[in-house]
Amino acid sequence: MRITSFLLLALLSHLSFAQGGSYLAQIDLKKASNDQLQITINTPNVSEDSIEYHMPKIVPGTYSISDFGRFLSSFKAYDSLGTELNTKQLDVNRWQIYGAQKLSKITYVIDDTFDENDRYVDNIIFEPGGTSIDTINNVYLLNTFGVIGYLKGYKFLPFEVEISHDESLYGATSLERTKTTPSQDTFSASNYNFLADGPIMYSKPDTAISMINGAEIIVSVYSPNRKLSAADVMNNIEDLMMAQTKYLGGKLPVERYAYLVYLMDYNSLSGGMGALEHSFSSVYTLPEANARRIGQIVRDVAAHEFLHIVTPLNIHSKEIGDFDYIEPKMSEHLWLYEGVTEYSAMHVQVRSKLYDEATFLDNILEKIAIADEFPEVSFTQMSKEILSPTYEPMYTNVYYKGALIGMCLDLYLTSLSNGTMDLPLLLQKLSAKYGPDVSFDDAQLINEITEMTYPEIGVFFKNHVVGSQPLPLEEVLKLAGYTYSAGKEIQKATLGNIALETNQEAEIVIGDISDQNAFGKEMGYLKGDKMVKINDQVVDLSNIQQVLDDYVANTADGDKVVVTVVRDVKGKQKEKKLKAKAILVAAKEQPGIQPFEILTEEEEKTREVWLNGLQ
Repeated sequence: MRITSFLLLALLSHLSFAQGGSYLAQIDLKKASNDQLQITINTPNVSEDSIEYHMPKIVPGTYSISDFGRFLSSFKAYDSLGTELNTKQLDVNRWQIYGAQKLSKITYVIDDTFDENDRYVDNIIFEPGGTSIDTINNVYLLNTFGVIGYLKGYKFLPFEVEISHDESLYGATSLERTKTTPSQDTFSASNYNFLADGPIMYSKPDTAISMINGAEIIVSVYSPNRKLSAADVMNNIEDLMMAQTKYLGGKLPVERYAYLVYLMDYNSLSGGMGALEHSFSSVYTLPEANARRIGQIVRDVAAHEFLHIVTPLNIHSKEIGDFDYIEPKMSEHLWLYEGVTEYSAMHVQVRSKLYDEATFLDNILEKIAIADEFPEVSFTQMSKEILSPTYEPMYTNVYYKGALIGMCLDLYLTSLSNGTMDLPLLLQKLSAKYGPDVSFDDAQLINEITEMTYPEIGVFFKNHVVGSQPLPLEEVLKLAGYTYSAGKEIQKATLGNIALETNQEAEIVIGDISDQNAFGKEMGYLKGDKMVKINDQVVDLSNIQQVLDDYVANTADGDKVVVTVVRDVKGKQKEKKLKAKAILVAAKEQPGIQPFEILTEEEEKTREVWLNGLQ
């Protein structure tokens, strides 16, 4: 490639900024084009003759291969005079740079992950963990690990990120902003791990800030049609964050936390919606809708993601503390990172009266019902090998059986201590012992927890977490005065074994119909039909689960079923009623949890602490 004099001048600028022991990454959003960004990395001094530049293969909080190097092109390396150095791409995520002692600057182009591209359509990045470079709407979601890499062996040096932007945009992030002008921001991170943990979203300003127990809470929303505002989100989660603060012992372990909410008025490539947690922030990508329609979804997801300020920020293994972005070694303890976090997201809400006991128990029953669909395996082995073909399909069970492991641990601790210790207190003790800068030994954590608590806790882990025995749900729930009954085999109605999705208007859409059963075929669904009603009940994103539950509970064999859809017919949207007689299929009955009518003193104490907290 011929270097023009203009480009040469650009290459020679800012040479001194990152020389020595730090990096300076420069990004100009105003020069973005074709969903691509030019990235310039002023590098630290290098002592080796040759060195590798790495883009992450996988990042913390995700449990699948991302290969962010595939979004990178036009990789170049230069010395301080602007002379190009020889480079060679070693694999999808690694570039060898020769004459590295002269290295001064690296440049390359990064592609958007949100838009379809033939080069990477077979491995689509889940949007909260990706990068959006949208010059039409002037919005940029930058997960820093998908934009900036590091030199092998120099991962723990400081980083500065200098971003030039249109004056109409604001960059929301949890990273420290060290310099700012109307058109340029500089952010700092003490090393690559902290940088990769700090996503940044630039958009037209819609930001709400609240101080909660000394922590600055930032909510930034990009809603292309202004259907949802940052104030809507803050109003919806502020009481939740206050409850979580109390749950965590009355003080948040962060000074600043950012919620970055990116709403989409188009169908996402991944077909999913949700969030990716970081230690000091979380990124949400959801279909655009108003607060009434997606408010509870945002709240439920935020309840989980915010609690990651405990795990893994303050409690993590060496595998996470010194994360290998190229050849990652996975921790044994997904039950802790994701399972306990998911359980705590429910538990905090019942303790703070954000929802009632019945709702809490219903959520537990839902976890049990879904966990039953997975095979019984060693949870620690599954975690350790989660990237393997055998265990990767089981990952989602961390939110179901993982949460139930958290519940069992909580109830055992509460009962064994006679109400003087519970899971939140154990997490506080582990946070005090380790914290952000100290990692635990993966193989020793269970022994350490057992030493901090009771021998019975070690037996539970040995049999049901390290071992593959089913969780002792009946025994555990009895500790708090509840009868647990496992689900029996029954016959129940279905909608036809079809997939339901959401479109950019947050409407319910019929997706994959390839596995539909006889009833589904009789109904005559077409992929893309927008579901309007099930029998006489109107359905939308806010009530779909309740309507489906009512349908399953109240539909008998042979009942007439009418599903109203809106179908595209030769470019026109027409309402159509699909009709068939219900056909019951074999299924497992929902398990049940019922309170004892008469409690022992121990059971009453355990239930009181479980639902209301330590006194």
